[in-house]
Amino acid sequence: MPSLLTETGNAALSAFVRAAGLAALVFGAVLVFMFAAAAAVVVGLMVVGAAIALRLMPKRAAAQSNVLDARQTPAGWVVETSRKS
Repeated sequence: MPSLLTETGNAALSAFVRAAGLAALVFGAVLVFMFAAAAAVVVGLMVVGAAIALRLMPKRAAAQSNVLDARQTPAGWVVETSRKS
């Protein structure tokens, strides 16, 4: 017949293991959210940097109506003209 002391010890050990498991889960969740927040900050900084770079990029000068706009692409040359109304 098990004694009362052994049953109490098993219950205490079981409670301790459950508490340790819960603490490990909470710690893991905190780490996950910490890394997710850091990744969100990095992506936000990249978006802000791209917005600033686009804002500071020089604008194209408006071409005259009789001037063609040409640029070289990997597929070849692309020539664009302004639409005549």
